Amino acid sequence: MDPRLIRPLAFAGVVLAMLLSIWYLLKTYEEGNPRWIFLIMALGIAVLLSQNLRTGGRRKD
Repeated sequence: MDPRLIRPLAFAGVVLAMLLSIWYLLKTYEEGNPRWIFLIMALGIAVLLSQNLRTGGRRKD
């Protein structure tokens, strides 16, 4: 596997996990029994992802 492909794949996986958690939250909210942990998880993923995009990933020594 090409090492340059790992970062975009990881980004896509994180975005997919965030979207799935939001979808599941909305689904359970419509049923009348919301699972708020999925909202917390989606917000946590969004914060970590934005922090990673803002700083540019790992620091090189």
